[in-house]
Amino acid sequence: MKKKTLQKFSRLFASLVLVGAMSLGTVATVDAKTPLANGAYTYEEEEAAKAAITVVYKMGKDATTPANTVNFTFTKVSGPNGGTNYMPELKVDPIVFGAGANEILDTTESEKKVLRKQTDDFLQQFYTYMKGAGKANMAVGTYEYKLTSESTGSNSVSAPSTFKESQAEYTLDIYVAQKTSDGSLYIKGTGFRLTTKDDGTAGDGSKVDATPGTSQTTGSAAEFSKLTFVNEYTQVIGSDTPNPATPSSYALKVSNTAEDAKDPNVKFDYKMTLTAPTDLNGVATKYTYQIFTGTSKTSEGEGTYGEELPFSLKSGQSLMVTKGYVGTKVNVEQKGQANWTPSVEYAFGVSTATKDTAKMGSNLKVSDKYLKTSPNKVDYINTYKDIAVTGIIVNNFPFVMMIVMAMAAFVAIVAVKSRRRMNER
Repeated sequence: MKKKTLQKFSRLFASLVLVGAMSLGTVATVDAKTPLANGAYTYEEEEAAKAAITVVYKMGKDATTPANTVNFTFTKVSGPNGGTNYMPELKVDPIVFGAGANEILDTTESEKKVLRKQTDDFLQQFYTYMKGAGKANMAVGTYEYKLTSESTGSNSVSAPSTFKESQAEYTLDIYVAQKTSDGSLYIKGTGFRLTTKDDGTAGDGSKVDATPGTSQTTGSAAEFSKLTFVNEYTQVIGSDTPNPATPSSYALKVSNTAEDAKDPNVKFDYKMTLTAPTDLNGVATKYTYQIFTGTSKTSEGEGTYGEELPFSLKSGQSLMVTKGYVGTKVNVEQKGQANWTPSVEYAFGVSTATKDTAKMGSNLKVSDKYLKTSPNKVDYINTYKDIAVTGIIVNNFPFVMMIVMAMAAFVAIVAVKSRRRMNER
């Protein structure tokens, strides 16, 4: 019995080993490219090299995507014989982002909006030419191209907002060798080098992996080709002449209303921190704000993104950030005062405000909101309530009133009797 059991386990183990070996063989075939120390890749004779381009479109969180079409140009540099004859033409369809587009959104980014799209495999055209029209004339060696892009996003953007198209350039080296099996040509390796960065400065020549991603679900960089062109949109809202009654004229408004205030000059203390979107073209380090009393400007100041700004407001006053960036994180807090019950109504890019209330004398904070297209406002309403000390115990007030009424009745009776006596005389 034990012998049979051992035999069954031996067969099962052998089967598992065989299945595992077959699975490993399958995995090796799917991803058979071999990375070299210099960043290039080599391929087996029967393996098809693949390469695609990724466009990264960055902007502030909740910014409205401007329409943007990105075209690509492959310029022939040199072939195996030093010229460009018999070099395959490389083309790929443009990447198109429609106005208001949100695909493919990188859900791993929480502080800004990042879209990614990937082209088809552009090496298929190389194979088609090499096995067809160029079969008789192509030679073993290195085929070098320059890759650049052009974007139309600036046509969809109006000042003071800005669009920055990628200035990146790549050198593409495609290494062609002869198969040992039948003497035909195949792509033995690729080496794609970054020669100019997106900002136009010189690249370090580092090689990138242009292998197409196969599953773009979360929009994360790991799911796309690393041959990238980065476009940036910085959406600016507000103006240099804000008006408390016109939400589109300011980037952010913080206002204060004090109800039932005995002192019309009572002030409330605030602190505010604005954190601008990172890694976007043209984002400044400072912002300007103005304080209004009603509709009249009373003062002006400057704040620094990422740093806390303290300020005070009387009833009927408001602080307005003149210009700001969509996607800026906002934190505002009002310091509590005794006998005042604070509430706040805030709206960021929506017409219906959200209302919060705190206990009397407590601080009240609006946390981790983001500037959107107007309105962006935080309106504090403070209500005063105190107990007046009169010297009379409020719980005994009914009894006191009864005594007062009795005394009034007694006085009235005495007055009537006195009048009768006077009449009798």
